[in-house]
Amino acid sequence: MATPRLNRTPAIGEGRARCESCNYDLRGIAVGGRCPECGAVVPAPPATAAIDQGRPDHRDSGLHVIAVSQYFAFVPMSGLLLAGCAGAALGVVSVFGPITRLVALRSRWRMSPLRAIQPTSFGERLHHLALIEVVVALAYLASIFLPLPPEAHLPLSAAYALMATLSVVITNLMLSRIFTEWDFSLPILLAKLGLVAGCLAGLATTVVIVVRVARPGPDLVAIITVLGLVIGIITALLAVFAARDGIGRVEEVLITDLIEAHAERVGREPTPLADRFRRDHDSDPLPLETERPPIREDLEQP
Repeated sequence: MATPRLNRTPAIGEGRARCESCNYDLRGIAVGGRCPECGAVVPAPPATAAIDQGRPDHRDSGLHVIAVSQYFAFVPMSGLLLAGCAGAALGVVSVFGPITRLVALRSRWRMSPLRAIQPTSFGERLHHLALIEVVVALAYLASIFLPLPPEAHLPLSAAYALMATLSVVITNLMLSRIFTEWDFSLPILLAKLGLVAGCLAGLATTVVIVVRVARPGPDLVAIITVLGLVIGIITALLAVFAARDGIGRVEEVLITDLIEAHAERVGREPTPLADRFRRDHDSDPLPLETERPPIREDLEQP
């Protein structure tokens, strides 16, 4: 867990620090104070590369891409792959989810400084899940675009739906364990809710597939298919939202730990990271002493 912050005003260290206005030596003067020479506000020292690589809007870790790509698993988890031509079209779009996740894990995450402080090999396990899901998803695409026997489409669709469900369920399971170690109460409940919802979505999809194969009767098949799709859609939405929110929370915690760890190394307080979309206007410097008027030399001395 992150260490609590101290209530003190950081000061400029012993390195070279000069006022931008008058070049006065600012060493030992608190950040936010005034330059003794010209009255300008003392700025905070510039952030180092270790902090910049971990700031929330930097996008280098790839975890935000992994979190958003969880939404693509909604289509196979909900059973929409079985909805005729529309299901095939949605299935093709959903394949971009595991592919995007795999690319982000193999490129951005491998180079991210957050990887060094990840909990319980979190990124590696996500990578294994994404790799298996991509293989199954490509096999599903082959059943749509390649001249395969019609009997191969339903088994591959079922395998893709169940693999996507398994990926989201395992992700929520990992998140619940991580938040338990971190003692986060509300995120634990959300991750467990996503775990249960994912299992229900997988169960509903499995029932629909079994009924499609067994074909007990047209009316019964239609009723069970509609009920399965409704339950699958609701539970799949809950499961993918829990996975996306949990991954986002993990990223925020890792970023905070990275910033505070760097602050401890350099011996100063953690400072907010610069926002390139917002400009902070410093307050006007204190007025200097009023300049005295010059003494006129042409006046007669008493």
